Amino acid sequence: MLSFLKGLLVSKAYESPKGAYFLVDMHGMGFEVLTSHRAIESSPMPGEQIQLFTALIVREDALFLVGFNTKEERDLFNILQSASGIGTKVALSLLSALSVSEIAQAVVSNNFNLLTKAKGVGNKLAQKMTLELKEKMMSWRSADFVSGLESSGLLNPSEAFLEAESVLLSLGYQPEEIQRSFKAIEGDVEKDASEIVLRESLRWLAQSV
Repeated sequence: MLSFLKGLLVSKAYESPKGAYFLVDMHGMGFEVLTSHRAIESSPMPGEQIQLFTALIVREDALFLVGFNTKEERDLFNILQSASGIGTKVALSLLSALSVSEIAQAVVSNNFNLLTKAKGVGNKLAQKMTLELKEKMMSWRSADFVSGLESSGLLNPSEAFLEAESVLLSLGYQPEEIQRSFKAIEGDVEKDASEIVLRESLRWLAQSV
């Protein structure tokens, strides 16, 4: 599987008949990579180097690449496509209309109305997404959250912190805010008691956010 590519950004298009896309020159070969509007907006200018995290889409009648500026966006794209009724076009529409955190929190908290901001996503499909993807989204966000904590040296996450983190995400708190609250209370709570971690984190967040 082609996980990423790095090369010279030849051009980029916000709108076209095929949607938003990058054209990347990698060792003399031109790769056309479909993407989201948000990725276009946060990408380098043509003539500069670019690295895209990619997903290879194989269809009976087509073979194409989708790519994003961050691994997190690419991973969420793959998760979205695992839901029935969510194809490449709808997944890119979601990632164009909403941030990674907004999509994850909407699914985890059953806030399907937020998902309908994306073109092509009606109430029925949005509700179906929250039902099908909630558990998978929580597992993904927890794994990503743990990685962030460990890489920053904030703490050695226990199951209690992971359980509390899932609840805080569902309440709409940002991952960065949750990390700061866990760091603040780390030495003051029993790491095996998720209800205490949650209570103290909420107390800290109420005073600090």
